[in-house]
Amino acid sequence: MNNSIINNFVDSFIAFLFAISGPVAIMLSITSANNIDPRDISIWLFGCFAVNGFFSIILTLKNKQPLVLMWSIPGMILIGYSLKNYSLNEIVGVYLTSSFLLFLISFTNIINFLKKNIPTEIVMGMVSAIFLSFCVDWINSLNTYPMLASIMSLTFFILLFLTKKIKTIPPLLGCLISGLLVMYFTNKINISTREISLINIYLTMPEFNLKPIIELTIPLIITVIFIQNGQGIVLLENKKYNPPLNQITYYCGLGSFFNAYLGAVSTCLTGPVTGILTSNPNTQNQYISAIIFSFLCIIFGLYSPFVFNLLQELPKEFIITLGGLALLNVLQQSFVDSFKSKYALSALLTFLVTLSEFTLFNIGAPFWGLLLGFLVSKFIEK
Repeated sequence: MNNSIINNFVDSFIAFLFAISGPVAIMLSITSANNIDPRDISIWLFGCFAVNGFFSIILTLKNKQPLVLMWSIPGMILIGYSLKNYSLNEIVGVYLTSSFLLFLISFTNIINFLKKNIPTEIVMGMVSAIFLSFCVDWINSLNTYPMLASIMSLTFFILLFLTKKIKTIPPLLGCLISGLLVMYFTNKINISTREISLINIYLTMPEFNLKPIIELTIPLIITVIFIQNGQGIVLLENKKYNPPLNQITYYCGLGSFFNAYLGAVSTCLTGPVTGILTSNPNTQNQYISAIIFSFLCIIFGLYSPFVFNLLQELPKEFIITLGGLALLNVLQQSFVDSFKSKYALSALLTFLVTLSEFTLFNIGAPFWGLLLGFLVSKFIEK
């Protein structure tokens, strides 16, 4: 097995671990705050991973590009606040309305218009701020679990150094193995016996209430098109891909439609996961990593209650360290792409606002960062 194939498996597995850890933890913190039934959470996980994984495989194979669809984390946060005021059935009505609008947008020239008028540097400023938080979490893990995080990090950098001298295993694979060994010898892996069973699927019917539809639909679409899809598209373009903008939006609408009846938040193109899947310099077979990742997500969705319980046995620092190290190279390139041109001030302001977690009208900081960066680029740096 050559290094390229090994890299495909390693990148997809680390991206998968990343996807089922931090983002899922955010979902669970929101659901626990709203006293959501655990059975509903399992159904949401099935939609977010299995349904989106299925459409990711179709989209990736059609275009021979790593086009991975997951779920909108900012959208989940937005909906989390709203579950205090509206029922899940009303939220499903919002999801269906959003999916219909995404369908409509996919048949227009709106996405291409936005792409032509918003400088790439501004979007990369937003991406840099989002990725920075994951890398900072890795640094903090050196404090919270120093033995695990330091051994994994040291292994990564030693192998990174050796790859310039001799042919060796990929640094992230070595990092993963060293982490597993540390957990094994310190008895941190303690997986008890559990029954393995498939998820029981049921549907949630929509209730179309005008108030939540007016309040939430546009912010939800903004999180999909601007915040999530914007990240993934720019990351792919920086790797010399040509992502099909309208086709991506169409599949986001399609995934959102099916997921709505499962109570799951809207579908979108991934940001950090795309960064991990495309982190290897060899771009020739990166779409294979996306397919492997998608299959792993389908399996996770089908067995979500069981697999999620297993995941809880792992120290959070294990996933945080893997994710942070995997995104290091992507973050470095994001900074270079953000501040290399005449739009450096716009990119910097976008970066700072996104980093601030500023929120207005239920819309998160990444959108306001993009808006401020766009205005500065048009009226000051033009």
